[in-house]
Amino acid sequence: MNTNTSETLHAWLDRVCSTESPPDSVVAYNIGLFETDKEEYSAYLIGSDRFDGTDEDWACYETFAPSEKYCVLPDTKGLDWSAVEAAVIEAAGTFVNSERGRTTFLASARTLTVGFDSGNLQLVR
Repeated sequence: MNTNTSETLHAWLDRVCSTESPPDSVVAYNIGLFETDKEEYSAYLIGSDRFDGTDEDWACYETFAPSEKYCVLPDTKGLDWSAVEAAVIEAAGTFVNSERGRTTFLASARTLTVGFDSGNLQLVR
C-alpha cells in the first residue's frame, strides 16, 4: 500500500478520535476491511464492550460506531487482500504509537484488531 493510503487511514483515525467520545464500556476496537464493488478496499471502525481472545465474534457486538464509520482506502484497486490487510495493520499500529495516537481512545483500549469480515482478526495491540 502506498503512502497516500496510509496517510488517508491516519487522517481518518485522527478525525474520528478527535470528534468522537465512545462509551466508557468499550474495551476493544476493530478496523474491519472489505472489498467494494469497485474492486477497491474500504475500512470501518467499531468498538465493542466485549473482547474474547479465543472467539472473534466479539467484534460482531457493536457498542460504538463513529459518525464517520467508513474510510475508502485510495490506490488499492487490484491489490491482493493480504497486502491490504498487512498495510492497514502497520498503519494502525503506527497511528496508535504516534505522539498524537498515544492520547486517543484507540491507544487506551484493551485491544485493537484489523481484519476482513470473512477472515480472522489480526491483533494490532
